[in-house]
Amino acid sequence: MTEAAAPVRGRLGRLDALRGVAALVVLAHHVSMTVPEIAAAYDSSTGVPLFSAGWWTTLSPLKVLLAGPEFVLVFFVLSGFVLVRSPLAAREAGPRYDWSAYYMRRVIRLAVPVVVSVGLAVVWIVLVPRTVGAAGGPWLARQDTPDLGLGNLLREASIIGVTRRPDINPPLWSLVWELWFSLLLPVFVAVAAFTRKPVSVPIRRILLWVVILCALAGIGYVTTTQSLMYLPPFALGALLAANYDDPQRCSDRLVESASGRVLGWTLAALGPFLLVAYWMLRPLTSGGWSDITLSLRVVGAFVIVATVAFWPASTSERGLALAPRTRRTLDWLGSVSFSLYLVHFPIVVAFAVLAGPAHWWLGALVSVPLSLVVAQLMTRFVEQPAQVYGTRAGASVSQRMSRLASRP
Repeated sequence: MTEAAAPVRGRLGRLDALRGVAALVVLAHHVSMTVPEIAAAYDSSTGVPLFSAGWWTTLSPLKVLLAGPEFVLVFFVLSGFVLVRSPLAAREAGPRYDWSAYYMRRVIRLAVPVVVSVGLAVVWIVLVPRTVGAAGGPWLARQDTPDLGLGNLLREASIIGVTRRPDINPPLWSLVWELWFSLLLPVFVAVAAFTRKPVSVPIRRILLWVVILCALAGIGYVTTTQSLMYLPPFALGALLAANYDDPQRCSDRLVESASGRVLGWTLAALGPFLLVAYWMLRPLTSGGWSDITLSLRVVGAFVIVATVAFWPASTSERGLALAPRTRRTLDWLGSVSFSLYLVHFPIVVAFAVLAGPAHWWLGALVSVPLSLVVAQLMTRFVEQPAQVYGTRAGASVSQRMSRLASRP
């Protein structure tokens, strides 16, 4: 869900791999929701039998493999990390960042694939009417009778006009916040630059900002203020990008000692745990405490991205090395992650409807590989051309603005 930016310190390919893993987890989450038992346990932990499918997929640590909404926050942190890097680099180098080109490039980059994804979703809805009802479980029941009216189509295709959960292509809810972050990027760049204010111990400065931003997200979850829930993760990513060197130096020092490596691996394990801590604690919490534990997913998303970005053992040069085939697969998933996120939902629902709740696995056997194939086609024929056209349009707008500014 993020676009590539000129790197400050070389391209972090492992973050591309993380983006691919996140998209795959979102896909797995939606496939799991087509299982009535799992969907019911997702809605309520009351009466979920111990060691049942619902228990394993919602209340056990295995939830991290199906943590779709949680991994969307990982996308947000990644967007914050990637998008602020070029403006920050330009800010340090001296020349003014070309914001006019950026806005044109970014809007086209997001808008064209979104519009196409809405059109594809309509095709799937028309071809396979959603008529399963309550028999398919609570999640599939919520996908019934999407509004295909012109007003709703325009609203979802425009992203920014979405004020309620989209029902034609529901994953577009996150693109609303992706667009808001993109529009407010100069503010995030300024805040990120401010966090570099020198202090005697740089890592303490970073941790202080992490606490502040996570606290803001916590307030958002408790008060159900969506801007506070979803914008701080972008700021956490921007914080990492702005202070890249200090966490990297700290990580390099940790890996030099046995106790440091233990601490590093403990932090690496803490990220996934915090990401799904709400689910582990849900049977024990209620009211405001439930909202607070839900906000821990923001901390978890931040720790996961920071671990992958800075912990030396996550690189191929040191520590654990991935097999070439695994690395290529992850790289490919990263390259199609945005398109996969946009196209998979209506495919999953369509084949779940066709297979029926008793044979949900048949729907999964078709919808998962088909989603990957469509994502590859979407990347090749929609997303990549949109990037090229956006870059050209941005350059054209920049030239026109320069000519206007140079006129007497």
